[in-house]
Amino acid sequence: MSRSPRAMLVGQFGNPHGLLGRLARLILRFRPSNRERNLRAVALLDLRPEDNVLEVGFGAGLAIERALELTTKGKVVGLDHSALMVEEARRRNAKALAAGRAELLLGGVERVSDLSIRFDKVFTVNVFMFWPEPVAELRALRGVMKPGGTIAMVLQPRNKSATNADAQAAGERIADALRSAGFEEIRLETIEMAPVNTACAIGKAAATDLPSG
Repeated sequence: MSRSPRAMLVGQFGNPHGLLGRLARLILRFRPSNRERNLRAVALLDLRPEDNVLEVGFGAGLAIERALELTTKGKVVGLDHSALMVEEARRRNAKALAAGRAELLLGGVERVSDLSIRFDKVFTVNVFMFWPEPVAELRALRGVMKPGGTIAMVLQPRNKSATNADAQAAGERIADALRSAGFEEIRLETIEMAPVNTACAIGKAAATDLPSG
């Protein structure tokens, strides 16, 4: 059974590529709700000038750009599976890249072991639903965080019939995954947005060894 054009386009947001990926890139660049969701996600992190920050799935680089404005003494690193979005985000943040204040890499969580620094803040925006093994992904992220560092997982349901209840349920699923991955002090925040609220699950990296298994 063939998928509808809408379904094919929605499927691109996990890894934009090809002709449809270029359309997804334009949507990520210009859709007002995407910009608002990214900027409000960064606001929840309470970034300090000296923070090292990691975003997984940075898309058009909107949140990367804002994080760089706030972390004037730290470094901002991003990972994204899409070569199209890496190109887009590198263009947007070219000055910071040239100055060595940013590093935007092709790939996902599997690349965190290649990173040479530890992070005060880690976040994702509308990425969690694409992870086949979210607890494993979160454990890997915890492994590159400083003890007591903050992680923020932001998700706004984008299916056509999504409701605020769906956003709440998504936030609770993310919070459960954070607990299973060994994060502490987990709380849920709701970002009121149109057409549906955005959920944010926030946790702290424990100042203990990583869980085994």
